[in-house]
Amino acid sequence: MSSATDSFQSLYASNRPPSPQEVSVAAEFLQRCNEKLQVMDTRIAALERELEELKAQRSIIEGERRQYTDILSPRRLLPPKVIGRFMELACVDDDEPESSQSLGTHQRLLPFMLVSREWCRAACGVAHFWTELEMDLTNPSSRDVQEIVTKATNRRARAAELPLSLKIAFSAAGPASTQIVDFIHSLIPRLGVFSLRLSVNSISDLQILDTLFHPASSSSALFWPTLHTLQISIHSEREIEAQSGVYIPSSNIPILRTAAISSPDVIFPSYQMICTNLMRLDLGPLSELISEEYMPILGTCKNLRSLRLRMQRQFRTDETDNIPVITLPRLTHLHIESSDPEESGRFLPLLRLPSLQSCTYIISAPGSYYFCIIYHLEELVQRSGCSESMEYLELHFGDDAFSYKMYELERLLMVVPRLTVLKLSSFAMEMRALHHCLPSVQELSIRNSREDMDEALQSFAEYLDYRFDAFPGVPLKARLQLVDTQRTLATRELLDSLRAKFGSSLDFAVD
Repeated sequence: MSSATDSFQSLYASNRPPSPQEVSVAAEFLQRCNEKLQVMDTRIAALERELEELKAQRSIIEGERRQYTDILSPRRLLPPKVIGRFMELACVDDDEPESSQSLGTHQRLLPFMLVSREWCRAACGVAHFWTELEMDLTNPSSRDVQEIVTKATNRRARAAELPLSLKIAFSAAGPASTQIVDFIHSLIPRLGVFSLRLSVNSISDLQILDTLFHPASSSSALFWPTLHTLQISIHSEREIEAQSGVYIPSSNIPILRTAAISSPDVIFPSYQMICTNLMRLDLGPLSELISEEYMPILGTCKNLRSLRLRMQRQFRTDETDNIPVITLPRLTHLHIESSDPEESGRFLPLLRLPSLQSCTYIISAPGSYYFCIIYHLEELVQRSGCSESMEYLELHFGDDAFSYKMYELERLLMVVPRLTVLKLSSFAMEMRALHHCLPSVQELSIRNSREDMDEALQSFAEYLDYRFDAFPGVPLKARLQLVDTQRTLATRELLDSLRAKFGSSLDFAVD
């Protein structure tokens, strides 16, 4: 055997062919190796099967161990109030806008509620999670309304005694309107925020407002002890001219601070809301703004801090109207929006605002009498004596023309020497006017047309060079935004249609 093995050593070191005797010996050795490997493979397979069985048994034991460990976990000793507080910290985002906070909170809360029944009960025990009720009852059947009302009632119970926020939309002509009004009445003692979106189809449908605020079953208007925010939005598929006005018994809403009324499709002869404690008022869009029927609202709100008007039509006044100027001594923020192409700022001469700090005037329709608005704004500042308090001015007169001259702002800018923020749109860039931007302006934002891009960029660069050279120590945040007008947008849409039609076979560039 050793001689045969020795002869194989010479074969390992060379490429010579083996002799017949060496072939026979090598074949015998190969068979023996195969037999040994077969025995080893059988033993390894048996060990692997045993290892898999051991792993499976270990997995089962680990699962049982986790269960027993969980039973002894300190987490189970946490009181439900502590768990609920953890959920509250994890789900409530203080930086989130209030209008979307409820939806975001509930989306983040759901995974916690699905952990276990105990965690679900803990979440249900956190009253802050359940204070906001949102109900869209515009189209559902009476059966669906009952189901939604039942869910809202359960949610109200979870909120304990905290003030509630109700955002509800329904149709006055719906079969379950009486049931809905009864449900709202049941919440009155706890309502802090009441947002109503009402759909009406006829004059008779408007009677539900009286039913809501002046029920026939009550000898007087209902008392809303905790309501601080009231929002009413009335819509109709066609224009309706109401026979009676909107009357909000604000004397029965003692802590009302914020109110909003919108009726773009319904013309009311008057709006009555006497509330001396009101701090924020949002009116509009209203179908019509008639001075003798509209101004009395403002005359009774002497504590207003913020006023927002949204108009669809021209504010109607007449030189023969003997309307006294209304003074709002504490108003700091004025925001006006209009979609009337003939808007000329007729509302402004009726106001005196000695504490005004911020003014925004936005017109979405082209063709407004912008020079009249600028003139009325200048008069408002001078009449009110608020030159030293005005810090924010935003004028947006549409994106269609950009032909308004910035030098026409010269007189207005001269009467607001403390202005820190100036935002302009629809005005062509001009260095002459930009020189009147006082060094107090620390934020300048201008929207201009792509059509005048070269001139706008040059004027903007020249102004920045002038500003930092003249006032090197005064910080400034400046922004120039170039937008499409009807002309540039039509060209852009034509180019996009060509790309869509010809695809990659079209190769062009526009400089």
